[in-house]
Amino acid sequence: MDNARIPAGHAAGQPAAVTADQIDTYRDEAAFLWTQRRDALDAPHYSPQQFAELDEQLAAQLDGLAEAGDDAWPLCEAALVNDCPEDFFVAGVLALNGRPGDWALLVRRAKDAPEAAPGLAAALGWVGANEAMRAEALMSADDSLHRRLTLEVYGAHRLDAGERWSVSMRSTNAGERARALRLAGELGRVEGLNAVLELIGDEKSEPRYWALWSAVLLGDRGKALAALTGAALRPGIRQMDAFRLAVLALPVPEGHRLLVEAEAMAGAARLRIIGAGLSGQLRYVPWLVDQMTKPQLARIALEAFCLITGADVNTDGLEAPPPEDFDEGPTEDPEDEDVELPVDIALPWPDVEQVRAWWLAHQSRLPALAADGRLFMGQPLSEVHCLHVLRTGRQRARALAALHLCLLRPGTPLFPVDAPAWRQQRLLQRLGGE
Repeated sequence: MDNARIPAGHAAGQPAAVTADQIDTYRDEAAFLWTQRRDALDAPHYSPQQFAELDEQLAAQLDGLAEAGDDAWPLCEAALVNDCPEDFFVAGVLALNGRPGDWALLVRRAKDAPEAAPGLAAALGWVGANEAMRAEALMSADDSLHRRLTLEVYGAHRLDAGERWSVSMRSTNAGERARALRLAGELGRVEGLNAVLELIGDEKSEPRYWALWSAVLLGDRGKALAALTGAALRPGIRQMDAFRLAVLALPVPEGHRLLVEAEAMAGAARLRIIGAGLSGQLRYVPWLVDQMTKPQLARIALEAFCLITGADVNTDGLEAPPPEDFDEGPTEDPEDEDVELPVDIALPWPDVEQVRAWWLAHQSRLPALAADGRLFMGQPLSEVHCLHVLRTGRQRARALAALHLCLLRPGTPLFPVDAPAWRQQRLLQRLGGE
């Protein structure tokens, strides 16, 4: 957490008396809230206010642990036995706020439990830059995990990594190379574009993807964008990420061609609906309304419709109750192996007739705004509008606004929509625009 959020009693070395049961509650709640926050980062329904409230709740639990002083550490350390990232996050924040020896212990444990490392990376992004940089000083330049976590410090706080960046770009460790390549795009390092382009053909998939991602954000509209477009059409864990950025970066005709080519792929209907929304083209709106009549596609089609037109599901009355005969997701049967939540569970169901009525009332106004054929949340793409979405939009739309800002002006640091809410608010105040 930022320096201003450290409880005064703890900072003065006078922790309040907190019972073991209270510490357990603080720890469990903090771990739960962090997993909720992780899921909220790309959620379609979290408003800035809701995200800020979630961060305040998480900060309150972490403050409670800080107030407990030394008594909190043994209980937080005991929770690490399952190697869960949420438990490493909680212990990591505690260690970063004054327990350097315990931070070193956590990093050593994460070397044998790579699934825990994201929790430590998140802790470095949660605390203030001063605390994170003190941890950076503890990292060994001879260890790849240490170097990768060091890059997390620079990425989370948008700090210049200097020579450390170029060293990690040449690392033999694919994870470290990938993090260094991603950092180039996050920081808007246009002077490093040529070095990034040299790695767009990396033999490992993660560094290769992040090289393409950063090169496109840094302004390459040639071989990097062409390769990213190819990755958008190939199944893989980064396909949706590649597809999203390719549609945002491609000119309108090429973006339409990508959606046409995607028709032959598995899951093409869903992919093309998402792409239509990202493209911002009004030509797709009638087709999207038709897709809302199909239960499996209805909610994602409504989201795409709103992404183009700027319609608001709540204020415009576009939501309907779920279909009575539509069954999805895990059941209460203990023998049911399907425990995954439906991917669209946070999205509202469309009232198709209300959507048609809204479109009929607004379709003559919107084309005049879309001079180049695309809209974003009902307005032409511009830096001012993207900043407005960052201030007022839902979390998923905010992430898109951050990408748009980089694409509109290569060299712009990527706005950190995953940073603590109070840090985002301060950054938005500095950026101005409203």
